[in-house]
Amino acid sequence: MTTQPLTVLDPTMPATPVNAKLAGRPPTLDGKVIGLLDNHKRNAAEFLEEVRKLLAERYEFKGVVKATKPDVSRPCPTQTAEQLAAECDLVITGMGD
Repeated sequence: MTTQPLTVLDPTMPATPVNAKLAGRPPTLDGKVIGLLDNHKRNAAEFLEEVRKLLAERYEFKGVVKATKPDVSRPCPTQTAEQLAAECDLVITGMGD
């Protein structure tokens, strides 16, 4: 039996740099266009719809834009991200399972 070396990879992400900042938050969602980005996992759309309903009980949105990533394991396509950025005041993303 021959033995071959085994390479172990570290799947963790590097720590967030100290200089990273959170995006600004609007003081209210009233009159805002919100984006909902589904990551394409099972139940993500249902989860985001429940989030939308809960927020709609407290705020009056100007509109809602929904988008779905084509693949859970890939980043959001640039075109989708640009569309959401152009049309929405803020975007909420969520995942299911």
